[in-house]
Amino acid sequence: MTDTLELSRQLNACIKDSDVYKNYQYCKDKLRQKPEKLQQLMEFRKKNYEIQNNEMLDNPYDEVNNLFMEYDSIVHDTIVNDFIRAEQKLVRMMKLVYEQIADDLDFDIIDEDAR
Repeated sequence: MTDTLELSRQLNACIKDSDVYKNYQYCKDKLRQKPEKLQQLMEFRKKNYEIQNNEMLDNPYDEVNNLFMEYDSIVHDTIVNDFIRAEQKLVRMMKLVYEQIADDLDFDIIDEDAR
């Protein structure tokens, strides 16, 4: 297990050294310098999450469309947009890393309640 932990530390260092991660950190720092934009982005994300997960809405598409119109200035802001794109690239990279780690691993999780 010691080898696995050491390789995990090396992978962590490799990720931190990647252009994708460095760009994400740079964009995040720029966004944090604009607290009002960060706050608006967080409000937008919260409302979007609530719409996406509200099963009571008849037409979530209209709600999302209205939300984008309400937050048009923040969604199209260069600093915010750069951050969102950098975040998406980092998430995609991490997804690929996770998939590669789990590739060809054969293990079963036994549900104790299923017995």
